[in-house]
This record gives sequence, structure tokens and C-alpha cells, in this order.
Amino acid sequence: MRRTLFLASLALILAACSGHTVHRVEVDLLSFVPETNRTGNLDLAQAEVRVPDDPAGQEILLHGAEALEDGRIALRVTLRNTGTLPTDLTLEVRAGPQGDTDLYDDNGGDFVVKSSSLSLAPGESGPLEAEVSVQPGSPLYDLIKGGAFRLGARVQIRSGDRVEYTLEQAEVVLRLRLFKLIP
Repeated sequence: MRRTLFLASLALILAACSGHTVHRVEVDLLSFVPETNRTGNLDLAQAEVRVPDDPAGQEILLHGAEALEDGRIALRVTLRNTGTLPTDLTLEVRAGPQGDTDLYDDNGGDFVVKSSSLSLAPGESGPLEAEVSVQPGSPLYDLIKGGAFRLGARVQIRSGDRVEYTLEQAEVVLRLRLFKLIP
């Protein structure tokens, strides 16, 4: 009887402590981009670069996604206008369901999560960044909570003639409270 009472008490204490434990899941999307493709040039012939290069984006499978608390997605690209004209650029973060084969066609459930832009004069450099907060009630949160989704990003040159780019950061950080999975 004492042993049963001790084990029951221990189980309750562990459950109470563990119920507040939050687990972090980090995905470095940049690791899916070959080192040689992390830098390059954008011009009128090659007007965009995608991360990853596949139009379907990167598939992410998240076991226990129903325990999702919140998270963030962060991307950063450094750009330098090496041309002779002012340049306008955009960075677009896109998401879609697991079965979507092209995140950039606005079909199959894909959507723009965040977009940012930058203008550079000739010879000027600057960062193009997008940080997305994953919060309950947002379409991205609902998509991630499904457990299987796709993410991708692209940098596009809208006007100008030549820009050098360096992909510096592309990561997803999610917080899960796995003890929500216990009925």
C-alpha cells in the first residue's frame, strides 16, 4: 500500500512538472541549400532565387504538431547592387499543404506568409529580412498544426540590372507542449 501511494505521488509530481515543459523544434532550411547555391547573382536573365530551389518548397513533417504552442520563421538575405541602375527587390515567404507541388503558383492551397521589399542604389548593400510569428488563429499556425506542410522563399529582382545575393538565414523554430498530447 505504501509503495502504491509512493508511486502514485511520484507520478503526479512528474506529471505536474512535465506539464509545463516546452520543447523546441528547429529546422535550418539553409541546410537544404547546397553551399555553392547560397551566393550568386540576380539579373534580368535570372530574376529570382528560391530556397530551396524545388518549386514544391521544403516538406516538413512534424510529429505531435497538435501540441503546437507558437513559433517563428526567420529569413535574411544580404544584397549588393553591382549594377548601374537603382534596384527594387522582394523577399517572399510561402507555405502550403504537403501535397502542393508548386508553392509559387497560388494554387493548391499555397499562400504568402510574409513579404518584404528593399531598394538599393548602385553600389549600395543591405539586408532583406522576413520574420514571421506563428501564433494561434493564423493560417500558418493552422497549417503547421496539421503536422505536414511545405515552406519556401524566393528573392526577386523587380527592377534594376544586377545584384549579388548571399543567403544568410532560413530557419523555423516551433515550440511544442508535448504533454498536451496526453488525454
